[in-house]
Amino acid sequence: MIFGLSSWLALYLVRPEDVQTIIALLFCLVLVIMGRAQGWLGLIWVSLGFLIGLFVTARIAFPIPLGLPRAIRLVASGEMRAAVHRRLLFTPVLWIVMLAVIVSLIGFFWPSAAAWFEGNGALSAGLWLGLVGILLSALSSKSRADFDADFDQSYRQFYVGRSTRRRRHVSTSTRA
Repeated sequence: MIFGLSSWLALYLVRPEDVQTIIALLFCLVLVIMGRAQGWLGLIWVSLGFLIGLFVTARIAFPIPLGLPRAIRLVASGEMRAAVHRRLLFTPVLWIVMLAVIVSLIGFFWPSAAAWFEGNGALSAGLWLGLVGILLSALSSKSRADFDADFDQSYRQFYVGRSTRRRRHVSTSTRA
């Protein structure tokens, strides 16, 4: 009981700048635990699972909590066309459908491989760590700034009067 309360308190007191350090430390901890439990292959599976978890979760989860509120705000202010919502939600849905099809095909045509992947603790731990790592990285101001830059570049065709938007930001900073 006290350990659970203290760990939640520690997470609450963590500065958002330290999130990437915490993710790296958790990765090292899981790497050591799985390396001791499964040997060298455990190290490889944790690393592979972590990379897959980071990549897939970034494609599915990041656009919704970070991109959708920004798109709603920009559409409401008239700086962006409403068609961005459809495009913003299309990518995560496409990834979910692709993953479901791949998992279903593997389970149907190669059930022993599906059972092995499901039972591989190191791969599962890496996948979960990648998922948690990407979700926690949204707390970091650097990650949010990187996402904002990617958002601007990826959805620039949906901006209305992009040059006036830039001019407005410049003119407000030089206004006396």
